[in-house]
Amino acid sequence: MTFTVLARDTRLGLIGAATASKSFAVGSSVIAVDPTVGAVASQAWTNQALRGLLLDELRRGVTATEAVTKVPSWDDEPELRQVSALAWHDPGGARSGSGITSWAGQRVEASAVFTGNLLVGPEVIEAMAGAWASYRSQDASHFAATLIAVLAAGDAAGGDTRGRQSAAVLVASRTSVVLDRRVDDDPAPLEVLAVLAQGAGQPGRGGGVQGPRRLGAGPALEVDEDGEVLAAGPGDEASEELDPGPGG
Repeated sequence: MTFTVLARDTRLGLIGAATASKSFAVGSSVIAVDPTVGAVASQAWTNQALRGLLLDELRRGVTATEAVTKVPSWDDEPELRQVSALAWHDPGGARSGSGITSWAGQRVEASAVFTGNLLVGPEVIEAMAGAWASYRSQDASHFAATLIAVLAAGDAAGGDTRGRQSAAVLVASRTSVVLDRRVDDDPAPLEVLAVLAQGAGQPGRGGGVQGPRRLGAGPALEVDEDGEVLAAGPGDEASEELDPGPGG
């Protein structure tokens, strides 16, 4: 259904997340970034509230590896959830529930975390990790382009068994979001996303936040593996609504 990368470049002071899926508007439900603490993702039978809870743990100084182990204490159906987290320091963490649809799995590297479910096989995650291994620190635009290239590598290896529909990328410095781009419904979402992300971190050239967005979990929604909303809660108190930034 969905494959996601969380990654950081501590030399440049950048952290980000990118995701792709054969579901509508994957960027609105899967990834979240808090510039002060890190990046997280919640997918499979998605419980969006888990994103805010994971960010809260990172904010308290809990490692990402430990934070993802707390999902069973927060959720009545942890076997249906796949989550990942990456802070500015320490290794990332990931957890894949036993009930999510195969193929599903994860891989944690020194500066990145790769997760996916309903994939053609482990080769998708391996291709993503291989694409990240070629990354060389340059600037925010190159960092964002590499996150999208990681998704493209996973897609080229087979990606989501159902096809393509949406993709998104988020990049933050230690103080603010420098890029927020989504393609919600397109037959070639990664190609469109790559165009939208050009000039990341450069005002007037595609950088900045595109439209209103939420840090943290946003509304507490539960989404099934086909992207259908199953339940909605009152929202996450840790979320913060931002004003629209400059368009690109």
